[in-house]
Amino acid sequence: MEELLQAPTEGYGEAIVISKILAEKSEIKTNFLQLVQANKFHGHENDNPHTHISIFKRMTATLKYRDVPNDAIKLMLFPYSLEHRARI
Repeated sequence: MEELLQAPTEGYGEAIVISKILAEKSEIKTNFLQLVQANKFHGHENDNPHTHISIFKRMTATLKYRDVPNDAIKLMLFPYSLEHRARI
């Protein structure tokens, strides 16, 4: 049953691409990165991925950088919010 829930990844290696950031200076603060890492999704049976995404979206919605799309920030930060089985 578990293999049916796995999304095929063959041919999708470059499916998610972070757009080029045109801002001259943009930096994600260490405190914010630590906040993201403190709320990691581990992929355990009792972990709820929907709750993780909801919390992650609320945290990243507070970030605003001039000339940097919020989606690009989310794509850069999301891997830091995953751990163990949740990482590919």
